[in-house]
Amino acid sequence: MRLEVRIERVQVSPHTLPAPFRDSCLMHSLYYLLTEQHRDEFAPMRCSEQTVSRLLGYFEDVVTENKLSALVIEGRCLDGDPIRERKRLTALAESSRQVYLFSCDSGCNRRSWDPAPAVELTTLEDPKNHEIETGAFILVMEPRFCGLLASCRVPEETNGNARTYEMIWTFDPNIVFTAIEYLMARVSFHSSQERERFQMLVNSCTPRTTSLRFALTFTTKVTLLMQRQNELEMATNRISSAISSTLEIEHILQSAVEEVGRALRARRAALVLWQEDTSMPEGMSIYERPEPQQVIENQEQLATPCSLEIPITYRNGTIGVLLIEDDTPFRNWEDEEELMAKTVSDQLSVAISHARLFRQIQTQAMTDGLTKLYNHGYFQDRLDRETKLADRYNQQVSLILLDLDHLKRINDTLGHRSGDLTLCHVASIMKSTVRDVDVCARYGGEEFVIVLPQCDRENAMKVAERLREAIASRPVPKVGQVTASIGVATYPTGAKNNEELVEMADRAMYLAKAAGRNRVRTLAHRNYSGIDVR
Repeated sequence: MRLEVRIERVQVSPHTLPAPFRDSCLMHSLYYLLTEQHRDEFAPMRCSEQTVSRLLGYFEDVVTENKLSALVIEGRCLDGDPIRERKRLTALAESSRQVYLFSCDSGCNRRSWDPAPAVELTTLEDPKNHEIETGAFILVMEPRFCGLLASCRVPEETNGNARTYEMIWTFDPNIVFTAIEYLMARVSFHSSQERERFQMLVNSCTPRTTSLRFALTFTTKVTLLMQRQNELEMATNRISSAISSTLEIEHILQSAVEEVGRALRARRAALVLWQEDTSMPEGMSIYERPEPQQVIENQEQLATPCSLEIPITYRNGTIGVLLIEDDTPFRNWEDEEELMAKTVSDQLSVAISHARLFRQIQTQAMTDGLTKLYNHGYFQDRLDRETKLADRYNQQVSLILLDLDHLKRINDTLGHRSGDLTLCHVASIMKSTVRDVDVCARYGGEEFVIVLPQCDRENAMKVAERLREAIASRPVPKVGQVTASIGVATYPTGAKNNEELVEMADRAMYLAKAAGRNRVRTLAHRNYSGIDVR
């Protein structure tokens, strides 16, 4: 469709701006000018820096994909990936009649690349580019199409290191020419000899008809971008909600990696967490996209995987890594996808640190500070749980109660430090002697207790005898040999409840002491006169 376009030129120069913007950088002044003179025609949109960059790229795509011999005027800081950005600008210059690039000067600390020289490219550096917060702009004009995008930093709104911008765009030729008049004044200010050439380019590229196809192409891309960003934002919110609802590290990792994998439409994703102060993995969660199995006829069908690796850092240290991979042909990670992954990484670092702190507090609450065995409170809770499981599945639970012989003599003769060393030595032997499912705890003073799930009295006696021999045969460094008197009881064949089980094991232990110490005893049932001595 072709429409006749009527252009109303507005004379604008830097000196027509209000004082606060007269001497400021070009980009901020252009945004201010357009929103002031055409305030009824714009509804500025809040967005991220990545979104501004993507939309600016969409305007460039209109030129490069349709090979428009257009006048392009662009203003932005030369930051970002040097190879990709330089290639992007070179392609734009090759497709355009002329590109004017307003940028910061070489002293900018954000600048990471320089444009490749080209006849079609004129670079105009502005040392005031970063004196106030700015945003990028682009103007495209040729006989069939014109368009403009301008943005401005919102200084009071930040999200971590992410910047927030206000952005406007239009295809209205009248608004475009408001910007052209101002930009002509800026070009003349930078280089007076460029004014005549710039005027000739404007005259030759002035829109005479309008192709709605170009505007529709841009608008379609914007719509898809907004839809994609909304999907990623919703996924980020789901991850935030999921990882903040629990303090279990395994659940945190699995919830995050599954949501990230689905949101980024990745083939696979993995989350690896390092042990604290080490490079050894503490946990790993993996996501695999479910796909029907495909028959690969030749190796050319295999796409090179596109990988994204995001470190998870906390207090200047790396505590893990988020790995994302996809093998879709020509797949590249977009800026908003990388931003989403980095946002999740930041959320994970806080969630993991909170979970670790909770786990540390929880461990301290249920362990003995000296021996690192479970404490008396945890023992009681665990014993109650195991006896209930035994009732449910018709099983037995045995209990070993152990008391060190003559620990008071060690404390009195060698000191309490030697006594503490003895307790820790015995605790270590206990953990190495029993099964992983068995529960070792410090009962109090020099007494220890072991809960043996799914263990009858006969097997419990064997464990107790093995433990007694291990303690007697392994001298304590700087102390010497120690021995233990051990009592054994079993539920429900002997004791009928938790209290009876502990009482019977305690009674058997005192029988072992009365028989001369360094031995194992058990009670067949709660009958203190009838005993089964071993």
